[in-house]
Amino acid sequence: MKKYDLIKEQFQISDPIESYFECISNCDIKDKTCISICMEILKKNHN
Repeated sequence: MKKYDLIKEQFQISDPIESYFECISNCDIKDKTCISICMEILKKNHN
């Protein structure tokens, strides 16, 4: 299981904005893939 898979599973919080900020706070600023995954989590929670 990749680190990104864990991020997806870990941040299933009911508030999408809170989930997003929790996710990006666990990303390395230089890790664009991680940040992109957090954006996708936010988009999915918004729908």
